[in-house]
Amino acid sequence: MTGPGQARLAWLAPLAAAHDALTGAGFFCAAVCLATIVTAYCYEVVARYFFNAPTSWASALASYALCGIIFLATPELTRKNMHIVINVLTDRMLVRHAAYLQRVVTLACAATCLFAAWVVGTMAFTQYKQGIETILSWPIPKWPLTALIAYGLLSAGIYFIRHLFSGAPAQTRAAEL
Repeated sequence: MTGPGQARLAWLAPLAAAHDALTGAGFFCAAVCLATIVTAYCYEVVARYFFNAPTSWASALASYALCGIIFLATPELTRKNMHIVINVLTDRMLVRHAAYLQRVVTLACAATCLFAAWVVGTMAFTQYKQGIETILSWPIPKWPLTALIAYGLLSAGIYFIRHLFSGAPAQTRAAEL
């Protein structure tokens, strides 16, 4: 049976599905970034030690791809509640108090991620306007990397909000570990 609250939020279901699809695509891209790092470093080792021809780009490429891995994977980890949870306090509390504390922490995480996304997104726009480049041996415009950070934080913040309003208690992985 559908209640009035669920009917009012039904229009959010397609947005949530699109958010989940974008997150899945981002996670796939994070895996591609990992494969890129492995390939670049393997190439670098072979080129340097077998052919005495080190590359000037492998380390920079790995640095850029590492940023992609972190901030493209973060939303998926947040979506699945696979982020790090320190539950020393909640394990010692009554269940109702622990649930309340988890909701407060989830709200704080959402606010922090969304604020940080705004700050970083503003910085990405400034970097774009000013044409700022990275300082590594293989310079590229800095704003796409900064925009990836903003995307990861924004998407994680949205997932924290979705967890907050889903009504489901926050999951801890302590039993699995």
